[in-house]
Amino acid sequence: MSTIVVAQKNGIACIGADTMSCLGSLRQKAHHIVNKTKITKIGDSFIGLTGTSASLVVMNSYFANPERPRDFSSTAMIFETFRHAHHWMKAEYFMSTMPSKDEEYETTQFYGLIANPHGIFALYSYRSAQQFHKFWAAGSGRDYALGAMEAVYDQCDNVVDIVKAGLNAAAEFDSATSGPFEIFSCPMVNAEPVQKPKSKARARK
Repeated sequence: MSTIVVAQKNGIACIGADTMSCLGSLRQKAHHIVNKTKITKIGDSFIGLTGTSASLVVMNSYFANPERPRDFSSTAMIFETFRHAHHWMKAEYFMSTMPSKDEEYETTQFYGLIANPHGIFALYSYRSAQQFHKFWAAGSGRDYALGAMEAVYDQCDNVVDIVKAGLNAAAEFDSATSGPFEIFSCPMVNAEPVQKPKSKARARK
């Protein structure tokens, strides 16, 4: 598995991921692998995926065609983007949709997080998305990362420090998470300006 986290604060959106892969009980740390990244950049969006490493390869190949729609600016547009992609994933990439009596819809084998100038989002296998106000995490180390980011969010002004706290906690306690980490950030559109504390006026004698 993996640990991927996103956070936004003071007009900056940020995403980070660990770089270790696992084949069952076999751990492949970053210094053994060239293509170790779990985050890709599509347009102005950084997208990190958990699960099989093939998902990132498929996503990069699919969006390499500039004619295919890609809009990650809102939950509605993320859904439409992957609704359109679902057909091609089955036809061109032989994606298994895992049909069963318990599934209401066919699944698209993507689960991960997105950070872009419009905010931070989670992408789910039914192609739906959620947008978050502060932070979120995905992968096997998610619970540790969420706890750490909750603990430091109000104390940290730099969003990168919040992301690092989540990744460090996941790497400390989750057996499928390990550094080094990859972290990317971007300024947000229509972001509120950073509020700087007002300096106290000196008392005059």
